Amino acid sequence: MDVYHAPQYLPDLVLDIIFSNLELPDLLSCMLVCQNWYRVLNSSRAEPWKLMCRRKIPEELLKSELLSQLSTPKAKLRALYHAWNQDDCSMHIVVKQNGFTLHRNPVAQSTDMARTKIGYSHGKHVWEVTWTGPLGTVAMVGVSTKEAPVHCNGYLPLLGIDKHSWGWNLIDNVLLHNGVSQGNYPLLNNAPKYQIGEKLQLVLDCENGVLHFEKCNEFLGIAFKNLPKTKLYPSVSAVYGNTEISVVYIGKPLCG
Repeated sequence: MDVYHAPQYLPDLVLDIIFSNLELPDLLSCMLVCQNWYRVLNSSRAEPWKLMCRRKIPEELLKSELLSQLSTPKAKLRALYHAWNQDDCSMHIVVKQNGFTLHRNPVAQSTDMARTKIGYSHGKHVWEVTWTGPLGTVAMVGVSTKEAPVHCNGYLPLLGIDKHSWGWNLIDNVLLHNGVSQGNYPLLNNAPKYQIGEKLQLVLDCENGVLHFEKCNEFLGIAFKNLPKTKLYPSVSAVYGNTEISVVYIGKPLCG
């Protein structure tokens, strides 16, 4: 066979048609086949990413405020695969059809937690977390390992209740780890309380073992230091019935 008639040398248009019928794991494998396939698929705006984005994410969501910080189809798909994990949350939590938003069912005397599908032990990563429903008496955001429980009885600060999780209670602006208060947060003078609908940036620096938050591009201070070199997952715990919380993976921080 003439080398230029081999599959890796097919025209870009033909490769686009073939790749557009594949699922994400297959596309990632194709990127490793040869330089030409990598070139075609490496573009964030490549046609296969656009078509897969339309298949996986409803059109109204693609144009919504929730995904407004993500400019390419590839980034939106990546965020979907980093969203809430229906198989790693309390039985009282349901991940909505869009994949990015969870709904806590109204159950009395229960605290319920959820984790994202993908966690990290290396690199620097940013997620955007938004409470779009009432906070109740306890509303926590932070990170946890797979060992942290996702449910407990009563209305408690579940995220941060043991050594496997680190949480910020948005109600009283207190940090919690291993059941012990780690001080007030944000580290700002007269820090205002979180308001429903505000977007929080959760920034996890695995290389330096640091977690911090930002709001409206304002650095709120370092929340936790000396995090372990194990896989950590963005997490939330809630107590209010019918509250909803969205998470969007942004990627690496702009500062690197």
